[in-house]
Amino acid sequence: MTVKIGDVLPNAVLTYIPYDAQNPDACGLPQQLKTHEAFKGKKVVLFAVPGAFTPTCSEEHMPGYVERVSELKSKGADIVACVASNDQFVMHAWGNSYKVKDDILMLSDANGELGSALGLVNDGTARRMGPIRLARFAMIIDDLKVIYIGVESAPGVTVSGASAVTAKTLNRQAIKCGREEKRALDLLKKDIAKGNTEQARIRAETVIRKKNEALNLMKLASRVDAVASRVQTAMSMRNVSQSMQGVVIKVDQSMKNMNLEQMSTVMDKFETLFEDLDVQTGYMEGAIGGVTTLTMPQNEVDLLMRQVADESGLTLKDDMQELPVQQEEVGEEALLNERLHRHRNAV
Repeated sequence: MTVKIGDVLPNAVLTYIPYDAQNPDACGLPQQLKTHEAFKGKKVVLFAVPGAFTPTCSEEHMPGYVERVSELKSKGADIVACVASNDQFVMHAWGNSYKVKDDILMLSDANGELGSALGLVNDGTARRMGPIRLARFAMIIDDLKVIYIGVESAPGVTVSGASAVTAKTLNRQAIKCGREEKRALDLLKKDIAKGNTEQARIRAETVIRKKNEALNLMKLASRVDAVASRVQTAMSMRNVSQSMQGVVIKVDQSMKNMNLEQMSTVMDKFETLFEDLDVQTGYMEGAIGGVTTLTMPQNEVDLLMRQVADESGLTLKDDMQELPVQQEEVGEEALLNERLHRHRNAV
């Protein structure tokens, strides 16, 4: 059974070699890590790769986390860990090649204990990589509870990449700010009812600040996700280009040999690659045209806003799209100040 959001992380024993700041190139003694003991009460970003030093893992997956590990920790992650089916010595060497020090915990699941318990292992026998290989995935764990899980269903790095995890973390922070905004608004109403104007002013400032924070976090999450899509599409197009180069070479060889059957097979593959390239080019153009929510086609944005307004029984102002968010918030603050002023005079 595959793990899902809301499940408790299985208790498994992994191994790793601690980083030695005094002698960073040294290979120390392996240590055991019990997931329930090490991750309890902590927020953990755990990403899994099929194999250390393999092309996709080394060129796409690992570099993303090396680049964003500081950002992830600044957003609340206590531990960022990488796990693979390789032994602890290989994992230690792979981490050293990126100079991760102790920023990323390099864990070995050589026996497949954690992967099997999660239901996220593949049979790598056909690729001469052994019968048990971890799937490519990433998860966010909060006090042993899985709150995000992204498993790759095809080659490449999308939902398990550092950008996807960062965007998810930003969205969760935006939700948290929304809850804090609502809590502050409730307290504001109580302060006004009690005539506590000074405290009410502080509450009002908190409401406005939290609303701004939530909006900024959601915008940033959208930008991170859009950029990640562009990068992934670019990587896919690069792979197609490399494959096409190989096909051209085969066509040239077939022409020299005048092997008609082989030429037919090669041309079929060539046409398939062109179809893939057309699809990916269209997707890339769409991603570039919509890097952020601010650059989405205006008619689509307006249509969606009107649909939501109609469903909620609200009236949408015709000039709302020209009104900056900050101006609207300042208007709300001015209205609140006016109400507080009237209340003070009444008292």
